[in-house]
Amino acid sequence: MGLMSVLYDLLYMRSCRAYARHFVRDKPADSILRLLCSVQFLKVHNFWPNFVHPSRFSEKVWSRMLHNRDTQLTLLNDKLLVRDYVAAKVGKDYLIPLLWTGANVEYIPFEELPSKFVIKATHGCAYNILVHDKREIKPQNIRLQLTKWLNENYCQDFCLGIEWGYKNIKPLIIIEDFIGENDQAPVDYKFYCFSGHVEFVTLHFDRFIEHKTRTFDRNFNPHEFSYHFGQWNGECQKPTHFDEMLYLAESLSEGFDFMRVDLYSVKEKIYFSELTPYPGGVSTKFLPVRQDYFLGEKWQHK
Repeated sequence: MGLMSVLYDLLYMRSCRAYARHFVRDKPADSILRLLCSVQFLKVHNFWPNFVHPSRFSEKVWSRMLHNRDTQLTLLNDKLLVRDYVAAKVGKDYLIPLLWTGANVEYIPFEELPSKFVIKATHGCAYNILVHDKREIKPQNIRLQLTKWLNENYCQDFCLGIEWGYKNIKPLIIIEDFIGENDQAPVDYKFYCFSGHVEFVTLHFDRFIEHKTRTFDRNFNPHEFSYHFGQWNGECQKPTHFDEMLYLAESLSEGFDFMRVDLYSVKEKIYFSELTPYPGGVSTKFLPVRQDYFLGEKWQHK
């Protein structure tokens, strides 16, 4: 990390987080926080945003982070409680088997877990540990990492402090069954849903090795969509149960002006991954300008 990046984090990013924590708290952003955040938006997207009357998709994602204080966003971002939402909407058969949950990492029964599993913290992004062979891990090192995560508030401690949907989640650890094949994470199908209607789906390959993506419309025709990971040029077969995946995505996104629904397809079985109200967060630019406007029109912003 260069000197300018360090100064940017120390002087700007931390100032945004401090202002959001101490002055905005659980209220919608005020004009000062919007102004502060506009600097980062300009840095990422190369244009000055309008968060009050957004028109582009990128602006609307940020406007939701800054202004939407619907408590249901907390439930949907909570990696444990969202399972109840999914079970109520479409049934529990789509949930990845849960092996353990708790707040005290000393109670994790590593000796009783299968050879492969996935550990997650419930209250943020990228809080994941994939275990391919538990004989090769050091449980105490994992416990130290999990304790660090449990003591963090993802909203208040990272980036600009505006991803409010994570702010009030109770920090817990969950352990799920590993559903990938041959030690590889399964292909991740990310459905972009507007007012309960799937517009397109982006497939994510090799997410923990050499992350690539490929995007299709709801009929599984190739769709123009730029992503900073680069395009996957390998084989992309339409899942045999793709229509069922569309149904699940639209059922889970029902009632929201926009929601990204992430699903897996493994050995002819569909699994729920997560719901994402803030795709890209505050640091990712992944749309061509014309696509940014096009998807902004699809999002009937409330």
